Parts: sequence; C-alpha cells; structure tokens
Amino acid sequence: MAKPRSTTSTRARRGPKPQNQRSDVRDAALALFAERGYRSTGVRDIADALGIGPTSVYSHISSKAELLREIVLSTLDAVLEIQADVIASSTDVVDQVRRIAESQVRYFTQYPQEAIVTTRDFQWADDQDLTEILERRQRYRRRLEDILRRGTAEGRLVAENPKIASFAIIEMCEAVPRWFRASEELSATQIAYLYGEYAIRIAGGANRH
Repeated sequence: MAKPRSTTSTRARRGPKPQNQRSDVRDAALALFAERGYRSTGVRDIADALGIGPTSVYSHISSKAELLREIVLSTLDAVLEIQADVIASSTDVVDQVRRIAESQVRYFTQYPQEAIVTTRDFQWADDQDLTEILERRQRYRRRLEDILRRGTAEGRLVAENPKIASFAIIEMCEAVPRWFRASEELSATQIAYLYGEYAIRIAGGANRH
C-alpha cells in the first residue's frame, strides 16, 4: 500500500533532541493537526512538541500553511495512485466500485492522522493550495462517478444520480478514521470488506455471493 510521500512517522517526538529534521517538524505538526485541528495548532505548539524554539521550526518551513499543503497533497496523491491501480486491476464495474471503497478504507485506517487532516482541514489551505487540493479531490470523485455511469449504462448498476452516489460512497469511507480503533470488534480488513459491500448497495449493484 502506498504511503504519503515524505512521511516517516505519524507520532510527534517529545522532549529535546540533538538534531531536528524537517520530517520531525512535519510529523509533529501532523499529530497536532489531527488531534487539535489545523486552526487550533500554532507553530509554538509544534515547537513545544519537539522541545525546541519556534525559530528552529522556521528554519525548516516558511509557514504552518506549508505543512498543511504537504500533508494534504501527498495524501491525495497517494489515494489517487491507489485508486488508479484498483481501476486498472479489473474491467468489472461492480468489482471496481467495491475495490475503490475497500482500498480507501484500508488506506485511511492505516494512516488515520493523514486521513483526518486531509478530509477535515483541507478547507483551511491557502487559496492557491486549495485550488490544487480541490482538483485532486474532484479527480478522485469523477473517476468513481464515471464508473457508476458506465455501470448503469451496462445494466450492472442502478445509480439514479451517479454524482450524488459517488459523493455518498467517498464521504462514507472518509468518516472511518474518525471512529475506527484497531482494538474494537472488527479489524480494518473486515471494515474495508463491509464498506465495499455498502458501496455496491449505494451504487445499486447486486450483492454477489
């Protein structure tokens, strides 16, 4: 499974360190953004998590917005790559819908902090960054919408409104990392399977067993 580019860990380091790399700053910001929200996290908070001063943080980044951009775009690029691979793996529209939902859930449960920040905090990105972010989000949705339209035309799916159905499937999957915990009753794999089945039902596909 692909991983967001330049991510080395999803846990902020605590306590002073002899050296701090840019990846440390990114990881600390990621953990804080996921826990508190982007707008409630300041550069000083990131510095405190690393045991350094804000000036040291600014030696690695130009702004907090730069970190949000990197986290969100790298995550979206990763899920787009996974989605493209899934679509290429089968010519059956029902299988494609199922696998798109399953792969999104598996990825988001594997990288919950990236998923939460990407789906919740992207709206706070700077205008130019937001344009890039929205283009990627729309590309992801339109690929799924195209499959739903094709499946409906082929009689394999019954999506009365493919655009709304694609939104429903994606938003359903995006919500998983906000509540899923690995120690709960079902595993990430089981959750992914269930969501694949739910996606097919939203798309109006037959339950194939």
